[in-house]
Amino acid sequence: MKSKQMVQLTAAVVIVTLVSIGVIGCQKHTDLQIKKPHQTESTLTYKKIPLPLETFKRVMGWLTKDEILIHGGGNNEDTLYRFNILTGKLSVLYEAKGLILTSAISADRKKIFIQLADNPNSRLEIVSSDGVLLQEQKISTANYLNVNWNASNNQNLFLAYYESENHLKVLNWQLASNDFQEIPGDSLTPIWYSDHLYVYVDNFGEFFLTRGKLYLGDTRTGEKTELSDQVSNFYLTNDALITFTPSDFSEDALLLNYQYPFLVDQGFLEIPKMTMNQRLLFPYLSQEKRQAPIYGVFPKKAVHLELEAGDFQLARLNFKKSKVEPIVDLPDNAPIQISPDGTRSLYGWRFENVIDLNQKNRTPFFDFPKQK
Repeated sequence: MKSKQMVQLTAAVVIVTLVSIGVIGCQKHTDLQIKKPHQTESTLTYKKIPLPLETFKRVMGWLTKDEILIHGGGNNEDTLYRFNILTGKLSVLYEAKGLILTSAISADRKKIFIQLADNPNSRLEIVSSDGVLLQEQKISTANYLNVNWNASNNQNLFLAYYESENHLKVLNWQLASNDFQEIPGDSLTPIWYSDHLYVYVDNFGEFFLTRGKLYLGDTRTGEKTELSDQVSNFYLTNDALITFTPSDFSEDALLLNYQYPFLVDQGFLEIPKMTMNQRLLFPYLSQEKRQAPIYGVFPKKAVHLELEAGDFQLARLNFKKSKVEPIVDLPDNAPIQISPDGTRSLYGWRFENVIDLNQKNRTPFFDFPKQK
């Protein structure tokens, strides 16, 4: 009994400490400071990517407010390009010696992670935003890696993959020493919160994702602290946490609970629920900086995607009014990424579109063939 009390006391101390750090580091805040992006005097036009469509693989993300990083390739060798969406200038940033399987840009946009095929293993590279190879390493898997950069310290990033059908492996690649630290493999998608702390959900193998527990892990000790026992998934960025839970009030709704700073409740709202073969799907969210608006892709009504395509929209979350504020209609539930200045967003499974948040329109980077 005494041991159990000590565990509970330790968990309480960790949570109180985190809340104190968040409150001290932020101004008093009751909701997102929702403000419109800076209005321009003239209508902006966005350039097409001047690459053959068959060599285009995907846009990796933003490098600056006007520049994106493009992954292209052919003849078993891939290339990274820097592209200015306003001027149309395209330049080679880095020529990879092989096929790129996975890539990710660090939160400060100074480093780029690349996973290259090197069967039966993979070669890992860290490249600067100027195209300089900074670091190399190998990993004993040819499977695609799930990657999460530490936003507080770009010397660490998580690499997660299934070593076998039932064995999940999670590594912390410590760039300073260029070695791997194995951490408990309870989730394929752990998200860094600070230099040493991270957040994840354990759904305990439940296929439909209707239940789960939210945990705080510590890479220094390997210990974990339970934060909530009713969370299916979550979004964490810039000290803002949004948890996703099936609504107790409606079978067709998903509950979003908002905390800012971390672990300080600021409100909730409901959105229409999405499922695929009864398995919960979660909205794609993006925020460019602390206290900025959080945007997401949401269905207009509850939808079973195995039966119908659904109607979607880009919208801004307003937890103060418990509603979403629509911006533009979208064809699919696909990822977004807000630009560093908050005026536009990438959108699509390959980030093949740019959305202007002022003009409220979507522009594709290619003249894609029309689907019959």
